Amino acid sequence: MSVRSTFTRNGIKAHKHTGQSGKRSAHVNESSPSTQSFRGGHEPKPTDVFIAVMGVTGSGKSSFISLCSGKSVQIGHTLDACRGTGTSKVDVYAYKVSPDRTVYLIDTPGFDDTSKNDDEILSEIATWLGASYRSKILLHGIIYLHRITDVRMQGSARRNIQTFRDLCGEDALKKVILVTTMWDKVQSSEGDMREKQLKDTKDFWGWMLSKGSTCHRHDNTETTARHIVHRLAKHKNLIITDIQKQLVDQNLQLDQTAAGKGIQSETLKEREKWMKEQQKFEKEIREAMRQKDREKEEIMREERDMSAAMIRKANQDMEAMRLNMEELVAQREEREALLEKRIEERLEKQMKKKQAAHDKEIKRIQREKEAEMKKSREQEKQAQRDRKMVEEKKTAEQQRKVEQERRSEQERKAKAAEANRQSQNSSSKVQGWSPYSVTIGDHSCAVSGPRYYKASMDGWPKMQAGSEWIGAVSFGSSGAWIARYGGGTWKYSLPNYPYLAGKLAHHGVRNLEFCVLGPGQTYYARWVNGVWWSQASEQANNYLTEIANRSDGSKVLAMAIGYNDTYVISFGWATGSTIRGQSGHRRDLKGYYSDLNEFANASSSLDIVMASVGYAGFAQIPGDHKSLVLGGAKNASLKRL
Repeated sequence: MSVRSTFTRNGIKAHKHTGQSGKRSAHVNESSPSTQSFRGGHEPKPTDVFIAVMGVTGSGKSSFISLCSGKSVQIGHTLDACRGTGTSKVDVYAYKVSPDRTVYLIDTPGFDDTSKNDDEILSEIATWLGASYRSKILLHGIIYLHRITDVRMQGSARRNIQTFRDLCGEDALKKVILVTTMWDKVQSSEGDMREKQLKDTKDFWGWMLSKGSTCHRHDNTETTARHIVHRLAKHKNLIITDIQKQLVDQNLQLDQTAAGKGIQSETLKEREKWMKEQQKFEKEIREAMRQKDREKEEIMREERDMSAAMIRKANQDMEAMRLNMEELVAQREEREALLEKRIEERLEKQMKKKQAAHDKEIKRIQREKEAEMKKSREQEKQAQRDRKMVEEKKTAEQQRKVEQERRSEQERKAKAAEANRQSQNSSSKVQGWSPYSVTIGDHSCAVSGPRYYKASMDGWPKMQAGSEWIGAVSFGSSGAWIARYGGGTWKYSLPNYPYLAGKLAHHGVRNLEFCVLGPGQTYYARWVNGVWWSQASEQANNYLTEIANRSDGSKVLAMAIGYNDTYVISFGWATGSTIRGQSGHRRDLKGYYSDLNEFANASSSLDIVMASVGYAGFAQIPGDHKSLVLGGAKNASLKRL
């Protein structure tokens, strides 16, 4: 997004970074889910858990999911600036409960939203549930959130509960947990009374509880949120909702489903009300015309036109629900394609603006260099004229000495100029990463320096490509790797890294300056023109953007991406093969790598010149090292833990 980026492509949203964070926001945006849409392009595991979170707008769904997943969830469901406020979008957020088990929380838009009609909300939820059912993805249960602060159940609240019951069906209610939220905003006695009313009233929660649903309180803590989720996750029985059966198995239109009929009934009532209003205003118009009351006639015409508009809107809403499963998916894909186009246009505009600024800066530098060269030529011409005048006034011997001195001076200046030129060239060749590197992959690792390279296994990458020796290497998941050789040549093998491979194909590797791989398609890559892309956590992307926007010219010198979105980022300046200075480093180890975190905390002035963290299995380090995780300090020594 950098993305919200929010992963995308093959069903997962990633964020694009070019000076702006995008975040890979670790949340998944789905239109019609496939079985590969939830795990970075891989099939879901049999142990994975899918739970829908429902409730009216403002009931606390986003906060609940954020507490469980540890991911930033946009409160109020504002999905994108192109979309405006409110949303009718289904989002999926994942968090690991163990290395081989992931819980996916499906965040659904809420009914009773002021910016969306209930039929639009039902259409979005039904489309997602139907498409997931066709893709063999079944729910482990549903969590329905309700504000305990609601004083009484209004008509709209009753309708929302009825719609939820119709959507689930009686069989699915056994895997429904009814959750009350916002207990910190009411007196305990008052909350107890309202909870009892919800449980005891048949039209509220009473009937659902009698069919096997359970009721729990959420006190806005991670503990209660995860406890509620794990009550559903620990069961192996999956559910199929009535609306999934009706749309997919029975091939009904949305307005023919039980939930659709309920909402259509309310829409018909609204249309009938507006039709009566329209008739009343027509009568008032005729009366005003008879009395020649132009002002009243104009007001009544405006009221009549508004009623007519509401009638047309009701007709459009009912027509929009006369769609079967295939038509619902096609409609959704059309909306998503339009949104993607708008986002791409906006990003393209930002890219052009940045490129224009870059071109302007290049021209300014060229003008300064040309001015310096012109001044140098004029100075040289003046020096030649001065020498000529001296030579004319001197005797032949003096002229010989002057000539000899002039030549000596020329040689000295030439050497100084050459030394200065070499120094300028050397200082202009800013190396994009530290001359030292250490990397740990799934089952391999390597250490490299200006005069050293050692890997834990033979094979690719080769130590030598033509006449060039390997300078640095980064290992990723599933045997992926990318290596830089002495002359600036890059070699790589990137199975299961389609996004990075696409960026390398688009921008080329000739001007690639820095690249590091992480687990599960995560990476960071930067080109010499400043363009960079990242597929990492939202927090890491924010820091990468902050570094890219620093006015002191700092760059990322070393970076490691590890298990469960952990990361270490070092930034500063490098010239040739020498680290000139460091601005600092950022890290978030999320409680993992405790020895590494303890070492980093204990080192008050740590300059990191290379970094790597293991993320999949155990890697045997060459020599007698057990696990090489950090290269630190200005003398490029290695920290062994």
